[in-house]
Amino acid sequence: EDGAEVVAEEELIPGEVFKTAAGRAKLVDDVTELHTFLRSRLMELDSKEFVAVSTEDDAPAALQQESRESVQRLIQAVAKSLSVINASTTSQLIMLRSSRRFRERLVTSLEQRLKNAEKLTSCIADCQRKREDLAKQITETQPKLAVLVDATRAVQRSTEQIMTEQYKGRRINIVGDINTVLGES
Repeated sequence: EDGAEVVAEEELIPGEVFKTAAGRAKLVDDVTELHTFLRSRLMELDSKEFVAVSTEDDAPAALQQESRESVQRLIQAVAKSLSVINASTTSQLIMLRSSRRFRERLVTSLEQRLKNAEKLTSCIADCQRKREDLAKQITETQPKLAVLVDATRAVQRSTEQIMTEQYKGRRINIVGDINTVLGES
C-alpha cells in the first residue's frame, strides 16, 4: 500500500473525523465504497457462477459461510449509516460544532424567535383581556337593549294604532327593517 494512504487512515481517529471537511469527505467515500462493494457481493451471491466457485472446498471459510441474508443486513446497516451521515441534522450539528459564525447566527435567530414568542404571548394576553371586557360590556348592555326593544315595539304598536284610527278602522301594519331588527332581539 501507499505510505501516504496509511498516514491518512491513522489520522482518522474516532470522534475526530467530523472536525475537518477532508475527514468527513473521506468517511463518506469509504462508507459509499463499502456500500458499493456489498451490493456487488450480493449480486455475486445471486449469480450461478459464484455459487459454483463458493462451494468448492479450496475456497476460504469466510467465503463459504457468507449468506445472502447476512450481506443484505450489512447493506441495510451501511445504507442507514450513510443516511445518518448525509442527513441535514448531522451537517447542522457539525456546523454548530465547527463554525463560530454559524453558532452566532443560530443564537441570533433563536433570540429573535424568543422575542417574537414573548411579543405574541403578550398580544394573546391583551386579546384575552379585550375579549373579557367586551363580554362584560355585552352583558351590561343586554338589559338596556331589551328596554329599547320593548320601547320600540310599543312605539310601533302605538303608531299602527294611530294610523288605523286615521284610516277609519282599516288595520295598518308597519313592515320593513324594523320588524327584522325587532325579531332578532
